[in-house]
Amino acid sequence: MAEALISAVLKQLVPFVAEQLCLVTDAQKELRSFTSTLEAIQAVLKDADRKQVQDASVKCWLDQLKDVSYDMDAVLDEWNTKLGDKGKKAEKALLLQKLVCGFFPSSCFHTNPIKQVGVRYHVASRIKELNEMLDHISIEKNRYQFVENPIAIEHVQRETTSPKDISEVYGRDVEKKIVIDKLLCESSKAQKGFEVIPIVGMGGIGKTTLAQFVYNDDVVRNHFNSKIWVCATDSFDKVKVAKDIAQALQLGDAHVIAHWTFQTLREQIGQAIEGKKFFLVMDDVWTEDHRDWEPFEDDLKKGALGSRILMTTRKTEVAEMMRAKSNMITIKGLSEDVCWTIFSRLAFSNGDERDELEQIGRQIVKKCRGLPLVAKTLGSLMSFKEPTREDWENVLKSEIWELKKIKDEVFIPLMLSYYDLPPLEKRCFLFCSHFPKDHSIGRDDLIQLWLSQGYFSCKRNYWEQGLVCFRNLAKRSLFQDFREDRLGDIWRCKMHDIVHDFALFLTENEFFNMKLNGEEIEINKKARHCTLLLEDQAQLPSQVYQKKNLRALFVQNMCSSPLSFESLSNSTSSVKTLTLSGCELTHVPENIDKLIYLRYLNLSNNTKLSILPETLCNLVNLQTLNLDGCSNIRRLPKGIGKLTSLRHLHLLHTGVKGIPKSLRELTYLQTLSWFKLAPDEKEAMTLQDLNQLNTLSGEIWIDMIGKVEDASEAEKAQLKNKEQLDFLLLEFGKCGEKQATTLLEVLQPHPNLKSLKIRGYYGTTAFPSWMTSLVNLKRLDLFNCLACEVLPPFGKLQSLESLCLGSMEKVERVGGEFLGIESHAHTTISFPKLKQLRFWCLNDWKEWEGSREDSSLTPIMPCLSSLEISGCDKLEALPNFLRKTPLKNLVIGVCQILE
Repeated sequence: MAEALISAVLKQLVPFVAEQLCLVTDAQKELRSFTSTLEAIQAVLKDADRKQVQDASVKCWLDQLKDVSYDMDAVLDEWNTKLGDKGKKAEKALLLQKLVCGFFPSSCFHTNPIKQVGVRYHVASRIKELNEMLDHISIEKNRYQFVENPIAIEHVQRETTSPKDISEVYGRDVEKKIVIDKLLCESSKAQKGFEVIPIVGMGGIGKTTLAQFVYNDDVVRNHFNSKIWVCATDSFDKVKVAKDIAQALQLGDAHVIAHWTFQTLREQIGQAIEGKKFFLVMDDVWTEDHRDWEPFEDDLKKGALGSRILMTTRKTEVAEMMRAKSNMITIKGLSEDVCWTIFSRLAFSNGDERDELEQIGRQIVKKCRGLPLVAKTLGSLMSFKEPTREDWENVLKSEIWELKKIKDEVFIPLMLSYYDLPPLEKRCFLFCSHFPKDHSIGRDDLIQLWLSQGYFSCKRNYWEQGLVCFRNLAKRSLFQDFREDRLGDIWRCKMHDIVHDFALFLTENEFFNMKLNGEEIEINKKARHCTLLLEDQAQLPSQVYQKKNLRALFVQNMCSSPLSFESLSNSTSSVKTLTLSGCELTHVPENIDKLIYLRYLNLSNNTKLSILPETLCNLVNLQTLNLDGCSNIRRLPKGIGKLTSLRHLHLLHTGVKGIPKSLRELTYLQTLSWFKLAPDEKEAMTLQDLNQLNTLSGEIWIDMIGKVEDASEAEKAQLKNKEQLDFLLLEFGKCGEKQATTLLEVLQPHPNLKSLKIRGYYGTTAFPSWMTSLVNLKRLDLFNCLACEVLPPFGKLQSLESLCLGSMEKVERVGGEFLGIESHAHTTISFPKLKQLRFWCLNDWKEWEGSREDSSLTPIMPCLSSLEISGCDKLEALPNFLRKTPLKNLVIGVCQILE
């Protein structure tokens, strides 16, 4: 961590030194001296980072160095916020406010010359103080006789394939059969409705992978009425486990379930499974206390005989606690040959490399000790190495294998992978210890969190940097359980619990993770990042309010009582990252602007929150504001345009009625997830106000239910200039056919668009002139297009991979025009890349015909693998051309075809 942190601080120092900032006497000299000393220390950090694992005094020395580096980072932040570019922008915004309103807020320091002088002297004195501390640390360095290493230069990693989530179960055929047989066996000795089957083995041996395999098995799925998967983790939070079960059983909306008491959860779960045969997986159970398990045991007895609970654990004592030792399946290490299969799939990109390096590779595999997690980690590590004997032998003979004083032996191969990371990726990886175990990590959210901590600069192409870091960490198997978005890109992931433990091991003094039950706790004084899970009416402990050096605070409220953070704004002004998602907040304090360094504010899923104070707009550093799921917020602050650093504004599923016009001034805004028209709000943005926001990227949902009076206004939105948009959702309001057709025509997106969804469209056809220009369009969804009578020639879309058509009540016939085949173009391929096709709720659809042309001359849907038809009860037959498609998945429900 030290190497990564110092590298980042030096990147900030260089421009400060070069710009000859207007500091008080000698401060510039002190800053240059600090930079020079830190650069000299940087040369030994690689050696120091490795020695700290075995030598506590080295670790102490590094902790001191990190403290000074963090403090210097804070000083530079203070300068930039109060006197640098951010301060000037804030002053300009306040000047504008004065011209309009005739006053300055009394709290503003930007326009007060005396306060500016005070800030300069404070910054100068802190630089001098930190320089003296660093000099002392530099002198101490000499007694450790560290070896100097070349400074790590940020470089482009060796090109590898995309991340591979190896989900196949290797070498477990016997165990798979045993588990499935136990799940399906009807004869049960149990007197209760369910039987527990424990899978026991050491961490990283593949227990969860085996459980996932049987959970997704088709025979197993069809055998049970309900399937449930929950992760218990080492703390066994009974309320969280119950909520996860309730959500898996789809007992209500997640926001509703979040408010249920434990007793309500038990009652609802008991009613849902009563008399039904269920299959429950409880992954990673640690508790040996039968009192934790007893409430679930009582409720789950209501299930039908033959229900099963598959439980994974590292401890036989857990199986004994559940009275299931006789059913226990013990997982042992894999053979070297199986480990080699896993390793080689990740390590090699071609056969020639494999032949040349197999001998060394097999020696590396011997160090896996039969653990598939280690085989994956080492295979992923080698995929980043040059395919030369020298590089591979360096790994085989690394001194890291000889480490003795380490918390867990399985950390050793993870150490190899960690030390191979560039400094930036080290910081990005270690930040992930900020999340609770088994947390579902969103890719985009993670990049925004990294940005808030200063790992990237907004002045550069930071988003691409973030994507590269994320993909490389995924390629190294430091992330797993990948979930893909609608375009097939990795969207969410998790960390294996051992990888998470490893990250915590490396950051034990800087990152503090704790579950609170209401008792007072002791927070490490050196902690810069704090993650708190609150339950049983717990509130933030007083120590959090006293932390002057806190950089990130992540609060997860597990109980239904509202969280208060009034005092937080008064004390922890250093915080850059604040996550209070789902914390039952009722309001945001007026003094929120005391958090002047705040870059990331996540208030999502606070359904009781209704008002945001105007003072929020004084947060000149704020880059991300997440309000997703705040359903009671009706208005955004009018001065939101003052947030000149804002890059990401998340507004999905809020109650916001129109967006203030001042937002159009944020010409660098990249994320505006939801844009709703509000014609009755004079100060709300209109479509033409989108004209200036050409840096918008990712996705945007344009809600036109508020009605568009003039199509020329919509044309001025200039969506065709927003080349970084990937996904566009157009939701139409109540307008006639002519206006709807005109509107769709003028809302032309850029050809780079990859996904388009049209909802509530009232035209008779949904194929504007620009549709065929979308040469990169992969996914197209049309919903609730009630006036559409004829399906457009979507077959002409050459890149389309997924097409979904639903609630189109006037469509009676789908003919050759749908395929987009011209009568004279026999060599044209219709839907050349389409893989998934879905029709639902086309209530009057009767006929589906193929092309009238000779289908042998015109290939149709040559890549189609999945076809789903549901709620089309009048459809009489399927077209003949489907016989020639490589269809693997066919789902038909509520259709005459089935009669």
